[in-house]
Amino acid sequence: MKHVALIGGIVGLLFSIIAQLFAVIDDSYTFGNIWFLGVFSGIVAIVCSFLVNKRSMLAGWLLILTSATGFYALAGLYLIPGAMTLLAGIYTLSRRNNN
Repeated sequence: MKHVALIGGIVGLLFSIIAQLFAVIDDSYTFGNIWFLGVFSGIVAIVCSFLVNKRSMLAGWLLILTSATGFYALAGLYLIPGAMTLLAGIYTLSRRNNN
């Protein structure tokens, strides 16, 4: 799941930057000004992907949180990376509870 979280974080970071650069979310008043929250979510997901083996409980909860903040920031544009980080977070928490 480390690689799924890493890919989800990278894709989320790229989708957030591309959405702002191509002005996909620029004119919207609901989430146009918080595109940086999507970038921040992508960065935190990348960092959490490295913490999955060391501190799995923290990494699992942070991955779930980053998927929620990414959905809030970019709505439908963050669907793929948000689903990847959400699945990685849930799997990390369930694996942690079984051990």
